Amino acid sequence: MASTQSLSGQKILVVEDEWLIADYLATMLEDLECVVVGPVSTVEEALTSIAAGNIDCVLLDANLKGESSAPIADALAADAVPFIVVTGYGGLELATETMNSAPRLGKPLVEADLRNSLELALAQNSPK
Repeated sequence: MASTQSLSGQKILVVEDEWLIADYLATMLEDLECVVVGPVSTVEEALTSIAAGNIDCVLLDANLKGESSAPIADALAADAVPFIVVTGYGGLELATETMNSAPRLGKPLVEADLRNSLELALAQNSPK
């Protein structure tokens, strides 16, 4: 198993509309020595953060205040930024194939699962 050191300094954007969950995610990321970007709670804020660049990975809530996060997933895929869909919808089909094919974490999250998912997503996106 990889150590937390592999996540140290990684810039992770948190896209989550529920403040308590966003705060919980930010705390877990800080414990993993990541740099937390955001959290942001709307599609517009997320797209602005992505356009600004300098993000290594994104934790993406599937649904933001009743609006699908599909435009965010599409922007991330177009920019080759890895992302993990964080959802309470379990295995239900999401809005787009881009979202359905992304790694998925269920709510409530467990820190070990978050760490493992981030390490995998970042490793798959790193130069060989």
